[in-house]
Amino acid sequence: MRDIARAVGRYSICLVAAVLAGLASGCSTNGHPAAIAPSPSSSTSTQTIRQTDDAGLRLPFDTDFPNRWSINNDGSPYEPCTQVPTEVLRNFGLNPSSVSDAAASDFQTARGCEWTFADDNLSAISQFVGDIVHPEDGLAGHKALNSSGTEWFSDLVVQARKVLVGSIAPSDCAVYVRSGDAVVVTSVIEFGGDAPSTAEICQKAADFLESTISRIPE
Repeated sequence: MRDIARAVGRYSICLVAAVLAGLASGCSTNGHPAAIAPSPSSSTSTQTIRQTDDAGLRLPFDTDFPNRWSINNDGSPYEPCTQVPTEVLRNFGLNPSSVSDAAASDFQTARGCEWTFADDNLSAISQFVGDIVHPEDGLAGHKALNSSGTEWFSDLVVQARKVLVGSIAPSDCAVYVRSGDAVVVTSVIEFGGDAPSTAEICQKAADFLESTISRIPE
């Protein structure tokens, strides 16, 4: 079931990453985060791959991707994998130990993490960073560039910051806030017979963002 859950979550992240920068092809490339504790037999190349954020905080897993941080997502130093507090995850009913890398391949736009719900491992919340293609045009330009394939709802204001709200499927909703020359995307995907409405999913995404936005630099 855990493999199914990760596959479902990865599918959602790939779709939102495609909306970020039209890089859906990167989602089909093989790649996965390694176990948390590296074994003594780990290769030299794996051991030299960056494993910390800009503040020196350790990722909650070992990444195999040399270009997890890249020109596709370096517009903001924010790293959801190290900055989202455990108490926030628990408050939203997420399982902190379910954390997985948002990147499904090397050199992807999406840089961040995904967590599944403790009572529903087919549903998840993810938060990740991706650069804005034309930062001079801001969030409005980002929305215009990605008008196809996304149903955009009314913008929000969260702690005095503009936030975009968009959905690419009834079971999925994402909110976008600017950070430097990037957007931080908070995506919620919920499946199952008792799945909430898209509006409720969007509200959950906005609430999760509000719980973390103080850590996201402008």
